[in-house]
Amino acid sequence: MSSERSTTPVGPADEAGTLGCVDIVGASKSYPGVHALQDVSLTLRPGTVTALAGENGAGKSTFIKLLSGAELPDEGHIELDGARLPSTPGAVIDAGISVIYQELTDVPDMSVVDNLLLARLPSRFGLVSRRTAGMEAVAALQRVGLGHIDVDQPMRHLSMAQRQLVEVARGLSRRAKVLVFDEPTSSLPERDVRGLLDIVSDLRRQGVTIVYVSHHLDELFEIADRIAVLRDGRLVADAPVGEWTEERLVRTMLAKDLEHAYPWRERAIGDVRLEVAGLNAPGVANTTMHARSGEIVGLVGLAGAGRTELLKAIAGAAERRSGDVKVDGRPVPGSPHAAAKAGVVYAPEDRKREGLVLESSVEDNIGYGLYKRFSRAGWINGRRKARFADRSIDEFGVKTRDRRQPVRGLSGGNQQKVVLARVAGAEPLVVLLDDPTRGVDVGAKAGIHEHVLSLAEGGAAVVITSSDTDEVLAVADRIYVLRAGRVVAEIARADFDRERALHLAAAG
Repeated sequence: MSSERSTTPVGPADEAGTLGCVDIVGASKSYPGVHALQDVSLTLRPGTVTALAGENGAGKSTFIKLLSGAELPDEGHIELDGARLPSTPGAVIDAGISVIYQELTDVPDMSVVDNLLLARLPSRFGLVSRRTAGMEAVAALQRVGLGHIDVDQPMRHLSMAQRQLVEVARGLSRRAKVLVFDEPTSSLPERDVRGLLDIVSDLRRQGVTIVYVSHHLDELFEIADRIAVLRDGRLVADAPVGEWTEERLVRTMLAKDLEHAYPWRERAIGDVRLEVAGLNAPGVANTTMHARSGEIVGLVGLAGAGRTELLKAIAGAAERRSGDVKVDGRPVPGSPHAAAKAGVVYAPEDRKREGLVLESSVEDNIGYGLYKRFSRAGWINGRRKARFADRSIDEFGVKTRDRRQPVRGLSGGNQQKVVLARVAGAEPLVVLLDDPTRGVDVGAKAGIHEHVLSLAEGGAAVVITSSDTDEVLAVADRIYVLRAGRVVAEIARADFDRERALHLAAAG
């Protein structure tokens, strides 16, 4: 493998030479105490998909910021079709580069057409032409397979996958020659991932230059022409996809072999710790389940099956209409405070909105809700709190400048480690983990699984969900299959079968 640029023609768009060829030349970018990118040179060619791989903190987000114009390189430069890239995001979009971000950037209560043509609605003599706007919107949506939808309906009426595709269409409506996909499938159910990958392949055939960033390695091998790897801010490899294997890619990303991506080992399973009987709540219908001390129980189901709703109801974060929740035989009232007091700790799926205070420090985020550990007579002991944060940062391997760094500045994997450090610090009896490795790279994922296993080995009953069914099957001792808010099957580890589980999830 080599980091030299390929000069092989790749199709009509490339032969034209003016349709989205991007040259990153010696780009470097530093922040206080961090060299985010160091002397990166890479060529992105029309009609190809270049996959960008690397663990959290490798520099992928900074790379995207430079391409989008959100940040300027300290050294080096970027060219689009031989011209220097403009220095502002708006001008970069006008030049032909659009980014499809991991988190949706639409306005849910606005119509599809208004979202798609935001700030660019066609007008004449100061009057917006709704007819022209509708025609432009439909034309863009047809390129992503959504030409049939009503463009006047609010965005919130669309599925998550459709909203993601509207963002792609918005980029195309801006005459984008280069599309950057940043973790586009991280929030999509498995059945919708296939559709998005097909759209990416179609765009490649149309001559669009595509950068694809994902922690799902199988996606990279399926759609990429080349895979470029960043590690510690440096481009350490760039080669055609045929020269890679999954093992070699992981080793290149982490500079080490990853023998146990999903660590699991036998452990002592104790008495029933969590009991849920006849639970009814929004999205949950008459659910009965249990988890034992030391056991990892997985929840499997398609989108809308009620996995998140069930965890929230158990944790008291959603209203319980009827049914019982018990921990060690004692009833747990339906409020977050009562659940926490009973030893139930919930780590939400959306860590940025529900699990962290992004503007607060790593130290504060680790300590939220754990004040009894470092306070006396209602007064917080700052030194004890700092020592607790430092121990947690070290134990969970959080990559941060120091404990005072705002958690917003951490990578997704390190943000999730902060959440887990707070969970472990509560010394819980029951741990509810909702998709804890969402948007996390393969190296950080293995570390998170190890911490989950340690919680179980410490005697906690762990209930875990994931958008990746294989992940649940790999780490769980037992699973419940959910459909339409109901438990439709309970399966022991010895009987795990992925196809059977998904069939039950789809057909009940």
